[in-house]
Amino acid sequence: MFYMFPLFVLERGGNRADIGFLMGLTSLAAVASRPLVSNMVDRIGRKKSMISGCVVLAVVSLLHLALDDTIESVYPVLILLRIFFGVAFALGIVASLTMAADMVAGPRLNEGLGIFGIMPMVGLALGPLLGELIITHVGFQAMFIGATAIFVICIFLLCSIRDTFQDTGTLAKGGFFRVLTFPLVWRMALASLFFGAAFAAHAGFVAPYAHTHDVAASAYFGFYSAAAILSRLFIGRITLLVGEMFLIPAAMITAGIGFISLVAVSNTLGFIMAGFVAGLGHGLFFPSLMALSIRHMVASNRGKVAGILTGGFDTGIFLGSLLMGQLGEFYGFKAVFVLAAAAVFIGFIGFQAMKSKISECPGKA
Repeated sequence: MFYMFPLFVLERGGNRADIGFLMGLTSLAAVASRPLVSNMVDRIGRKKSMISGCVVLAVVSLLHLALDDTIESVYPVLILLRIFFGVAFALGIVASLTMAADMVAGPRLNEGLGIFGIMPMVGLALGPLLGELIITHVGFQAMFIGATAIFVICIFLLCSIRDTFQDTGTLAKGGFFRVLTFPLVWRMALASLFFGAAFAAHAGFVAPYAHTHDVAASAYFGFYSAAAILSRLFIGRITLLVGEMFLIPAAMITAGIGFISLVAVSNTLGFIMAGFVAGLGHGLFFPSLMALSIRHMVASNRGKVAGILTGGFDTGIFLGSLLMGQLGEFYGFKAVFVLAAAAVFIGFIGFQAMKSKISECPGKA
């Protein structure tokens, strides 16, 4: 639902640069908190970390109800809320990914992470649609109440889940920054960074761009998610056929084509097709990246690896949001999507250049 947040900024009198800054600030907070968040997941456990994140997210969502003035008046509060949102969301993402990896650790890790990743894609499809409907018929305040309710439901659902992680005493094998030096981990984090830079266009600029063409943004997000879900249903079989080392660069090329095609779209069908292609790349990219990176790690380092990879992604979103916000303000939305495609294609070139090194370093426990 918070993919509709850029519309809230515009409705309060903000511009594209404001969108870029505020969305980027959320990513910066998520990145800056990654060492703390990742160590927390490996120390107090996955379940407690996820519940803590949901509590903060519920409170932050509810506090948006007080922001009923112009962008200039609420900007300081918005900055604080976006920082807390970024930290709490990072905690939930790292904890949930790590818990999933704990549950399916083994030869079918890629397939398991792909299946787990279907649910966020369903949320990505339903959230913007629901948010757009609520905003259109009721208003932004109702959307923030709805988001609060969802986080509260998450807390109750988490209470019934058993945390399978147990600290085996191997935590001393590496803190966050030591794990970051593992050859496989930092190389994969770099690939994630470039993908994140491209994803900044998806997160912050697709919704307002669609509205300039009188197209429902949910059409793009819905088919983006549908493609990602479809790819993850078959990712296990695809990985067995071609392997993750082939699948990761192929996914990056596919996502890049989806982002660059946004330059030429102006109707609902065009947004649907662009979203489907970009979503296909996204759906294949992350389970492969995560599985290849985490497979050889001991349980007490998995939270750090998940934090580093998702942190690389958030770093990319932060840098991409800032650049795209300024670029979009001066040159329009199409320049934003050209930059997004360029970022993911550069990431592809970098991955290909590091490919032999990646294959030589299966990681360290």
